[in-house]
Amino acid sequence: MDNQFKIYSEGDSYILYDAGLLTQPSVQLFDRDYHTNQQAQQNNSPAESSPGIGRARVVYFHHEGRALVLKHYYRGGAVARILKDQYLGFSIEKSRAFKEWRLLKKMRKLALPVPDAVAAHVQKNLFFYRADLITEKVADSQTLADILSERKLPPEMWSKIGATIKLFHLHDIYHADLNARNILLTDDAEVYLIDFDNSYIRTGSASWKMANLSRLKRSLMKFKRSMSAFDFYAEDWSALLEGYK
Repeated sequence: MDNQFKIYSEGDSYILYDAGLLTQPSVQLFDRDYHTNQQAQQNNSPAESSPGIGRARVVYFHHEGRALVLKHYYRGGAVARILKDQYLGFSIEKSRAFKEWRLLKKMRKLALPVPDAVAAHVQKNLFFYRADLITEKVADSQTLADILSERKLPPEMWSKIGATIKLFHLHDIYHADLNARNILLTDDAEVYLIDFDNSYIRTGSASWKMANLSRLKRSLMKFKRSMSAFDFYAEDWSALLEGYK
């Protein structure tokens, strides 16, 4: 299957893509305005978009019969005021987008529940680059955060979330930003993890796995404090931990 993974270059841009999912790579595919205008012309309505997950900005669109998600990488912290979406880097293989794309492919090979990676884009100059990632959209899904703002989940669903996280940890997959917006639940009660920017395979001490769970709990508690309605309770976390065992 790896022989389907190809790199296409166009000017100062490099696209890593899966030829089994994308037949005609182009820089235009990573243009948010292009997708917005295309959908406006076809449907007389703007492209479906989202403020994104973490610092990401995402646009949903269809291409070659597939429902896709385009994510642009933005910086965080004080440096974002200066560089915004530029990253220091000399190697395209070490770029945020290429590394996330390749990690997603590894996880798919392990049959882990993540969206499939379609294409990664890096626009390079001498010292800096900008980056984007296109993945398949997880059909009929909502983030855990959005669901809990609407309704309470049954214990068995919390247990399934815990069991899913355990699967990733058994394969030493470290999710750098495990939070309530990076967990998707489908209408068929399937659990997916998304947004693996800065994530990697982490060996050595297992203490990071408990820290990973603690990060998720802090995220849930933060939503609980900041929202008037957010159905997360102590017994829910207990059910998640039970599923994780």
